[in-house]
Amino acid sequence: MDKFISATASGRRLSASGKRIGAGTIDQYRQVYKLLQQFEALQQTRIRIQLLYRHSKRQLQQEKNYWQRFYRKFLQYLYQERGCYDQYAGSVCKVIKVLFRYLAIEKGLPTGEYYKTFRVPQGQPKPVVLTPAQLRWLITDEQFVSQLRPCLQRTKDLFVFGCTTGLRYADLMRLKRTDLQYLPEGGVCLCLPTGKTGAVVQIPLPDYALAITEKYKRKSGRYLLPRLANSNFNLQIKEVMRLAGWDHPLPRLRQRQGRLQEVRNREGGCWRFYEHITA
Repeated sequence: MDKFISATASGRRLSASGKRIGAGTIDQYRQVYKLLQQFEALQQTRIRIQLLYRHSKRQLQQEKNYWQRFYRKFLQYLYQERGCYDQYAGSVCKVIKVLFRYLAIEKGLPTGEYYKTFRVPQGQPKPVVLTPAQLRWLITDEQFVSQLRPCLQRTKDLFVFGCTTGLRYADLMRLKRTDLQYLPEGGVCLCLPTGKTGAVVQIPLPDYALAITEKYKRKSGRYLLPRLANSNFNLQIKEVMRLAGWDHPLPRLRQRQGRLQEVRNREGGCWRFYEHITA
């Protein structure tokens, strides 16, 4: 696994489309590596991959049983020891399957295809979004904005710009002034390739979005918007939502082993609306 991560980080291993794999995906590989090491320490045994050159039917069945036991115990570790839900457990198992495909296809090692049975029920959390009226209020209510601290005003502007363009937060932070394109018939749009898919998108900007870029023109340098870490943004946008008065209770539902469960907050109560808002 360590060599697999090194090959990915150095660019020797590429995606199916021939592009280099992003830093976020490599960080995910490292997190799975740590989980496997912690699982080994808890089980007090080493995970081994046996090469299947010439084996009898009985030996192949033993190997199948070994990986079924590993999968069952590893999922139990994720759910019970780590408190994970189906979405995270599924992403971890996906990385393990990618490792096995790397060994089989790129390294030519006969490890078997038992990894194909690693399946986890996928439960996507339901997103919580603002209504058009709430977003319009954030854009137009100058009295509310004047009451915010400067750092919260900046976060509110980033949030409004992100809602308007529909860009992922990483793409939002990569925007440069050169990404602005002035159209011959008038108006301005963003023209840029997205970091995840590489697809070139062209997004027209309304006047209030252009005003946000002009507001931070001197502070952001070559970037279009002020830079802010994702974690800090999430903390500050929750504060903006709380000050806006959007604090009605909402359930937070997650799937664990195919069963829908409600996640309670640390105080044992229901999550508030603003606690759901993230980048």
